[in-house]
Amino acid sequence: MDLSLVMNTLMSADSLNNISKKTGSSKKEVNDVLVSALPLLLKGAQTQEEDESTAESFMSALTKHSEKDTSNLDSFFDGVDMADGAKIIGHLLGTSTESTTKKVSKSSGASDDNTALILAAAAPLLMSLLGQETKKSKKSSKSDLTGQLLTAVLENVDVGSLLMSALSTKAAEEETTAKKKTATKKSTSTAKKTTTAKKKTSAAKTTAKKKAASTTKTAAKKTTKKKAASKDTGIDLGDAANLLMNLLK
Repeated sequence: MDLSLVMNTLMSADSLNNISKKTGSSKKEVNDVLVSALPLLLKGAQTQEEDESTAESFMSALTKHSEKDTSNLDSFFDGVDMADGAKIIGHLLGTSTESTTKKVSKSSGASDDNTALILAAAAPLLMSLLGQETKKSKKSSKSDLTGQLLTAVLENVDVGSLLMSALSTKAAEEETTAKKKTATKKSTSTAKKTTTAKKKTSAAKTTAKKKAASTTKTAAKKTTKKKAASKDTGIDLGDAANLLMNLLK
């Protein structure tokens, strides 16, 4: 079982964003609640598997949840049943559900209500991922003991290290996303500036052409008027002026 894959998926930017939307909590609250609660939830899974009274039903639940497609977290969380998630938390934490929720709330800084909602939203994904990894492990093992590999991994895993690894992966994802957004903004800004400059140049050329055309038309009209005047009277304007001067002498 690759429990690091479980942690990385649960703590990924996509997961936190979807849980945030599902619960109305901030992404920081979701992050802090999961960091505080995951070791306790994994311990609860181990207890469920080891207890003879719960082992069979727990493994049945894992098998059922393993059939859910987790390749697209947006689609996965669209189908998450919060009531079912709350029941899962109740099974994993048992009689200490309320007290544990309050401890996680105090540790993360989120309210009791938000903490409960975040855990309920994250629980189905945790069960699906654990179920998928358990199924892979069972297929590669000759053992027929239900959940033996899950117990072995949970007993020996360093959850703290896995969480730090998951958080590092999430930070790297967010940094990459931020760089892409910055690059896109710069590209868009440059394109806008280039387009604006081209528009200004084009507008200036158009204005110059219009002025030139207007000047040409005006000159043509004046010339046309002079010619028209000359044709209408049949007298050369220059000759008419000279004649008028002679009469006035």
